[in-house]
Amino acid sequence: MRNPIKELKGIKDSINEVKQTMDGIKGTLDDVKGDVDQVQKRLQNTMDHAKQTSEKAQSSTQQLKQSLQKANTGMTQSKKHIASTKKDIQQGVSIVKGLFGVVTQRTPAEESGYTATDRAADQASAGTQLIEGGQLYQEGTAFFLKKEEQVIGEITYIPGPFSDTWTLNHTYVHPDFRGGNIAKGLLDQVVNAARAENKKILPVCSYAAVQFKRDSSYNDVWWKE
Repeated sequence: MRNPIKELKGIKDSINEVKQTMDGIKGTLDDVKGDVDQVQKRLQNTMDHAKQTSEKAQSSTQQLKQSLQKANTGMTQSKKHIASTKKDIQQGVSIVKGLFGVVTQRTPAEESGYTATDRAADQASAGTQLIEGGQLYQEGTAFFLKKEEQVIGEITYIPGPFSDTWTLNHTYVHPDFRGGNIAKGLLDQVVNAARAENKKILPVCSYAAVQFKRDSSYNDVWWKE
């Protein structure tokens, strides 16, 4: 004989089991939803970072492009200026040579028989030729030109970088006496001294570097790296 009460209890137990199962499924779905939300948040952060990085890269590229354009413009202008300056120099070279032709340069063969007495005599003569009343003398690795105890020009060098080389590192002429042949005359003194001692010269001084490139008579003492 059927027992309604027992059947009702069984149905109730089944409903409770289904409810518990549903609660478990709901909890699992909530967990999954939380994981999905975290993944979406991370993905959004990654996309935002990538967008910012891309914008910065585009900005840097644009700045680099502008800098290159400015550099190209500057180089073009510099080339035009150099070409113009070179033309002016070529046009005035005969005048420049006339101004700088005061101190006589000797060949290496002539230097072999050149004594200290000869050099002192030439220096005394050169000082007068460079400027009226001038006194030219050597002190160590420097040549000075004085007038009435005032130093109006000087040029210096140091031994090296090798045993048979000198580095010409400084040329100066007092502003009141510039525009003539004083600097060139001082340079010639160093060149003649280098020839006498079989030395080569590395002209790092800007004035000397220009003169060495301009005047081929210095080639025999020019040390080129």
